[in-house]
Amino acid sequence: MSVRRFLVPSEYSPDESWRLVDWCRSLGADEFTIDMLGAESSQAHQLHVRFDHAIAVHVRPQARRERMSGKTADALHRDTELWSLNESSLDVLKTALPAGIFQYDPRDGGWFEDPILYRNGELMLGVLSHEAFAVLRVSERESAQLAAAGFPSHDSLPRIG
Repeated sequence: MSVRRFLVPSEYSPDESWRLVDWCRSLGADEFTIDMLGAESSQAHQLHVRFDHAIAVHVRPQARRERMSGKTADALHRDTELWSLNESSLDVLKTALPAGIFQYDPRDGGWFEDPILYRNGELMLGVLSHEAFAVLRVSERESAQLAAAGFPSHDSLPRIG
């Protein structure tokens, strides 16, 4: 049975957020997606090309995956560009998100946001960067391991403000 744990970015330093990503990898997270946005579509495209070139390998160009947001409820599952989650791609991801997996860093007219880690094709860790929260789906045993590893999480999304 899957348990949802809610994460608040302000409770994580950049290093702790990357430690969480490593923890997810140790439990089988094997691919990810990330949104690349720009003030203009050409800027987003250039950002995408640089990111794609740095990683160099897709899991596959497109696969249907659950996302954290969409224009309609039907759009929460859509064709998604994916990359393998490995040491090489993680280094590129850390460059794209220097303040940690939960943050976004607008620069050069473009930015990365809303990364999602997948395990066996299922959403494991989903981030909504602007909304400042993330959801982690794990087993009950893994939820206990999460707490034992010192990662803060909540049963429901805490009220912020």
